[in-house]
Amino acid sequence: MKQAAWIGDGAARKRQRGVALILVLAMVALIAGWATTAAYEDMIGLRRADNLTQSVRAMLAAESGVELAKLVLIQDAKESKTDDLTETWASTTPPFPIDDGMIIGSIADANRFFNLNDLVDAAGKAKPKSVAIAKRLFAELELDTNLVDALVDWMDKDERPFGAGGVEKDGYIDRPYHIKNAPLDRLEELRLVAGFDRETVQKLKKFVVVRPSLGGGNTPININTAPAEVLAAVFPNMTMQAAAQVVADREDHPFADVATLVKAPDGKGVDPGRLAVQSDAFIVRSHAEFGRVRWSEEQLIARQGKRFSLIYRQQQGWDL
Repeated sequence: MKQAAWIGDGAARKRQRGVALILVLAMVALIAGWATTAAYEDMIGLRRADNLTQSVRAMLAAESGVELAKLVLIQDAKESKTDDLTETWASTTPPFPIDDGMIIGSIADANRFFNLNDLVDAAGKAKPKSVAIAKRLFAELELDTNLVDALVDWMDKDERPFGAGGVEKDGYIDRPYHIKNAPLDRLEELRLVAGFDRETVQKLKKFVVVRPSLGGGNTPININTAPAEVLAAVFPNMTMQAAAQVVADREDHPFADVATLVKAPDGKGVDPGRLAVQSDAFIVRSHAEFGRVRWSEEQLIARQGKRFSLIYRQQQGWDL
């Protein structure tokens, strides 16, 4: 009996040691899991802190790039009463290293584009001559000219469809928004207009701009910077071939005034009040990279001598 009891006690002790071993292994697993989680959370915390630091550096660098661009434009205004693509502000700059990061920027004058807000006047009525220019531009870009009518209806204040392609509020019944009946605020707003899709907007980006119209008047087109498509649209008797020749010729001989081009054979029928040789607004883009962080800044600014006024600003930041 005593031997049997001893054997029983031995079996019990083995079971106890087995349970204890299992408990120890479970504790080790829990501790290892906790340590892994803690290390991961520490790593995430450090990365977040690093990203925050790099984000601030990238944002400030991009904003500094914009301020530098303004200094360039101020100096340009002091040195010249005309703006053309041979000037310093229009040159392409390579990426500039700063600390352990990089910054790159560009300046484009906004007067090289046709302002879509010129399609309606201050009273919200369509401007026939501006509509004709827009339709010529759309035709040059192989876009449906009826889209111009739809855009006029998006901006004008009446409820009568404009032209053959007009679309008033009934055309937006199946959409989660109403027709605006006011000028555009941003170019991306075109995606809301009936008939406009992503591809159309992308094609227009190189030729049109959205900015406040000058008291309902027309935003001047800089003949020293406008692409051939815009020149051919603004000059009713200018072919694309002639416009391309103007662009080629001005590389060596920028226009000192609008009269030279207006008096040329291709200038017949153009409104000189729509033309300029100096730009009053510029699109400044600045992009900075620090570590995994990317930060982009875009501003449309109006220039009055040494002063600037902000028309719109767009910022975008992300990390890889």
